[in-house]
Order: sequence, then C-alpha cells, then structure tokens
Amino acid sequence: KEFDTTKEEVMPVVKKSVQDTVFRVLKEGIMSLRLAPGTVMSTMEMAERLNVSRTPVRESFIRLQEEGLVDVVPQKETVVSRIDFKRMAEERFIRGSLELSVAEPFIRNCRPMHIEQLKEILAQQKEYAVSNEHVRFVEADNELHRMFFEVAEKKLAWNTLMSVNSHDYRFRVLVVRAKGVQDSVIDQHEKLIRYAADKDLDGFRGELHEHLRKMDTEKQELLHLYPDYFVTEETVRPFEIRPL
Repeated sequence: KEFDTTKEEVMPVVKKSVQDTVFRVLKEGIMSLRLAPGTVMSTMEMAERLNVSRTPVRESFIRLQEEGLVDVVPQKETVVSRIDFKRMAEERFIRGSLELSVAEPFIRNCRPMHIEQLKEILAQQKEYAVSNEHVRFVEADNELHRMFFEVAEKKLAWNTLMSVNSHDYRFRVLVVRAKGVQDSVIDQHEKLIRYAADKDLDGFRGELHEHLRKMDTEKQELLHLYPDYFVTEETVRPFEIRPL
C-alpha cells in the first residue's frame, strides 16, 4: 500500500519547516547585525513581519536564547543580546583550543587539492572585500577555517565551535564593517595557505595563533564607536533576566 499523506501526517513536517525557517531568518538577522544588539523584539511584531503565527516566533526566541542571541524576560520583552566581552573571551578560548589542536592533523592530511580549495575560498573572500560585503566576507572566513577541521577529520569539533560562537561572530562582523581589516585578514590567510602547502607545522601554528588573537586589539575602539552594542554597566538591565 502506498504511503497515505493525509493532512494529519504531513502537518508536523510543515509546522517544523515553518519553525526552522523563522529561526533561521531571525538568527541570520541577528548574526549579520541587521537586528542590532539591544533591539527589542515582540512576538506579535515579528509574526506580522514574517507573516506567520506567534507560535513559531515564540519557539524561535527560546532557541535563540539557548544560543545566547537574545535575552528573554517573561511577560516583558525579548531583546537581541548585546555583545558580552566575557562571553566572547570564552568563545575565543574554545576556538583557540580547538583550532590550534587541529593544526597537526590538518597539516598531516593536507593535499594539493585541499590547497586549491583553500585558494578558491580566499579568491571569493577577496571579491567580498572589494564589494564591501561584510557578512559574506566573514562567512568566507568561516568556510576557510572550516576546511582546516574537515581536512583534519574533526567535523564534530567544528560544529561544536559554531554552536557557541554567537558573540565572537557578531564582533568579527562589526570589526570588518567598522574598521576595514579585510586586507590584513586576507594577508594572514595567504600566509596560512603557504605554510600548509609547505607542510610547515610550526609556521602554520604560529600564524594561526596570531590570526586568532588579532581582533582583540579592536575592543576599546569599537566600544567607543558602538557603546549600545556591548554589555557595560550602562547597558545592564535593572531587572534579572531569567530563562523561560
């Protein structure tokens, strides 16, 4: 007998698809800074803007809270989380620990075809730099670093890293947008690729360490330019933010 796709059977799939779509749209808006840190969002407003019911929006807010992208105050408001330097430091620690650890297996497994793939990603990143597509520039940055993990056969480590990098990612987008650091990032990527092609583990690891800590020097200037985007004594709310 053929599978009977009745309304009752397909509805859960449709419902999940709507939920996932709303979550993805909101997350992309936050990560790209189109929904800026500190932006107040209401369930009703977002439901109207996305032309969906309030349920998938409410459930998306819960998922976004779990990823550190929104602060939810029950019966009060939902706010796009401000970039927290303490949280960002933890995210950087996780990234540094994982990425420096994959340097050795990456270099060991790296082949000429991988070098060509890295060069293709870098060429695309250069195009994004010229066209000032800041979010895509950072996405290409992520794609290049993802290759290190993939070649090292550590995909789970990369997926884990991506699940906890919400504050660091937004900071990187802001640095690229505000400071125009594309040229220095590209220069570092070119060096990393050369070290990989030469099978120079020490050179690769040293350059990677410098690359990962590079943007720390931008904190104070960005805090001055965008004070409302960051967690400070002035932006801390007088009420306690509690989980749902």
